[in-house]
Amino acid sequence: MQKGFAASRMCEIAKTANINQALLHYYFRKKDKLFEIIFEQETRKFHADFLAILNSNHTFFEKLKMMVAKDLENISSAPYLPMFVLNEMHSNPERLNQFLGSNHRHVELFKVFSDLVFKEQSEGRIRPVCPRQLFLSILGLTMFPFLGQPMIKHVLNISDKVFDQMILERVEYASDMLIRSLRVS
Repeated sequence: MQKGFAASRMCEIAKTANINQALLHYYFRKKDKLFEIIFEQETRKFHADFLAILNSNHTFFEKLKMMVAKDLENISSAPYLPMFVLNEMHSNPERLNQFLGSNHRHVELFKVFSDLVFKEQSEGRIRPVCPRQLFLSILGLTMFPFLGQPMIKHVLNISDKVFDQMILERVEYASDMLIRSLRVS
């Protein structure tokens, strides 16, 4: 995830994992297979976490806050993932489409999310909003700090420790921002 698909070498991966290169090739044959497994594992985790939250008995606003918190937690544990996916989308969109195309979890996730947004709107608990735009806002509020981390640290003149603290505070800030934008006036 640190170097992206094209710049990674199986020998470097084996060295980083502290395993024999032959063993890595035995289990994964090619870098494509390893990429597929990593991508599948990370997307499965993202979908499972979000579906569990969306299907919970919490209020809509509690669910939003939980989604923001879980996304920030997941990205914090794999901070290179957003840039990895972004780089792969630009350098080889066919490979990414291949993995996403065979995986219908993202379609199910967005349907559950959209249905919930429309239900909340129809019951007058949130103002009318496009589910796609709301979903994009959640992802933007959670992913951008990691995508822009080097620039953010430089511009704000902050250390890794301060950045990590900002991410912890971001759960409240981003959730509050979303909830305020959705409240019926």
